[in-house]
Amino acid sequence: ANTGTGKTGAFLIPLIHKVLCDKEQKVLIVAPTRELALQINQELREFSRGLGIFSICCVGGVGINKQLFELRQEHNFIIGTPGRLKDLVRRGRITLARFKTIVLDEADRMLDMGFVADMRFLASLMPREHHTLFFAATVSRDIEGLIKEFCREPIRVSVKTGDTSKNVEQD
Repeated sequence: ANTGTGKTGAFLIPLIHKVLCDKEQKVLIVAPTRELALQINQELREFSRGLGIFSICCVGGVGINKQLFELRQEHNFIIGTPGRLKDLVRRGRITLARFKTIVLDEADRMLDMGFVADMRFLASLMPREHHTLFFAATVSRDIEGLIKEFCREPIRVSVKTGDTSKNVEQD
């Protein structure tokens, strides 16, 4: 789906509900850029204000000490960039075996940016039975391959705006 179609809310609201129903639930959200991770974290905090749901944003390009401290606090969501998440996992600060849901947001951009090995690393440490949400604005042959690799029995939802439909028809 294109930017501005409400993808973030579309996945955050059901995940917040999932955590409200079971406070033991842990969700990992992986985004390609620090800016997107911070934006997702901000939206999560706005949607979950007053609900007792906690998140930590773990991104590169900033000092790691605050993130290391926050990881010792109670949290239901970790939102971050592939490289920083991989670093924190390798340091033993994040244990993905406790997470039942992984969201790969803008997976096409992560592929383009060379994060596919990090995505595989993170997904490989999840419990065998887990839920994967995979979001991409474009679905190339490479993305189709990743969907098959990361998802079992995937269900595809496609959201197109009126502008997108016109552009597709004109091409």
